[in-house]
Amino acid sequence: MNTETMSAYLVEDEPLCRADFRQTLKAFPDVRLVGETDTIPSAERFLASQTVDLLFLDLSVGRENGLDLIERLPHRPLVIALTAHPQHALRGFSLDLVDYVLKPVEKTRLASALEKARQRKLASQLQPARLTFVAELDGKKTGIALEEILAAESMGNYVLLHTPKGTAIKRSTFRQFEEKLPPSLFLDTGRGRLVALRQVQSWSRNAEGKLILQLRDHTETSVAKSRTSEVLQKLDPRKSL
Repeated sequence: MNTETMSAYLVEDEPLCRADFRQTLKAFPDVRLVGETDTIPSAERFLASQTVDLLFLDLSVGRENGLDLIERLPHRPLVIALTAHPQHALRGFSLDLVDYVLKPVEKTRLASALEKARQRKLASQLQPARLTFVAELDGKKTGIALEEILAAESMGNYVLLHTPKGTAIKRSTFRQFEEKLPPSLFLDTGRGRLVALRQVQSWSRNAEGKLILQLRDHTETSVAKSRTSEVLQKLDPRKSL
């Protein structure tokens, strides 16, 4: 576990909820609450002038939706949504929220969400050399940055890396390649295939009950039965509540 301190800001319009949350957060000394507010405008002003690692965001602040705040921020921190009604999961997922936590916030549930945030922060802090994979693209050796990888699939002693530039070929076993990836950023869909979490637009079940992922490039990929539960826990936080 990464124990580096994370700075955090809380947006919650209920005084008792704020007090309860502060008390629960005391169990996590690596998270430092640098401020809090009960309105969206004041949160927007603060986040426009200050940088924090993590935003704890109530999704219903007065008459405003907290997700609107995220869409307006030019530089988004990691976001853990606090909500009594997680009906906005699909929209929040498209905004790349770290997790949803139901109120009142329980220590064990918050611990799980914070670990996801730590993994995201760690991935963002990796040095470029560790984020780049040497592979062959269009007959030439080239560096493929982690953020360029849309999906990866096994092909014997090679791994195919699907990127916006095309498909690159990397000499590696699938397992060796997978071990180098931040687990929070990719979905293992089974049958030697990984999909970048950010590439998933939506998901559904087909007539046979198989989980199907709709990707941002308008393609679809199915999830193996053995991986369905794990994938759903990453896709839909309500499955892990």
